[in-house]
Amino acid sequence: MRIGELSERSGASPRSIRYYESVGLLTSARDGNGYRVFEADAVEQIAKIKLLLQVGLDIADIVAVLPCVGDPDALRCAQARRRFDEQITRIDRQQRVLARARSLLFELRSEGAAAAAVVSGESVRAVSGNLTVGIH
Repeated sequence: MRIGELSERSGASPRSIRYYESVGLLTSARDGNGYRVFEADAVEQIAKIKLLLQVGLDIADIVAVLPCVGDPDALRCAQARRRFDEQITRIDRQQRVLARARSLLFELRSEGAAAAAVVSGESVRAVSGNLTVGIH
């Protein structure tokens, strides 16, 4: 299938598909006109890539762990398990940070200045988007 059809079937933009191919996550052949032609399994491959992006892995990590997704006997599985464990630890840490930030917001909303005095006396970490920042 050509890139337009792959884009429609996978929900990935043609630009993303070309990028995934450039980093080795997808492969294609060229037809007589020079157009990229992808195998049918490219739709499933993109679904795996999207899943790994959703759980917070970056492209470099995905290149390393993708062969292991759906193939637990792949040689890179130990590396993939380590990277998954690291990501789980990071998410757990973010959940604790977010829970503390949520608690402080409730305090500020209900207690106003009294809660603000408590906040200024300790270092709190908060998450904004994918970025963790310090509130001092």
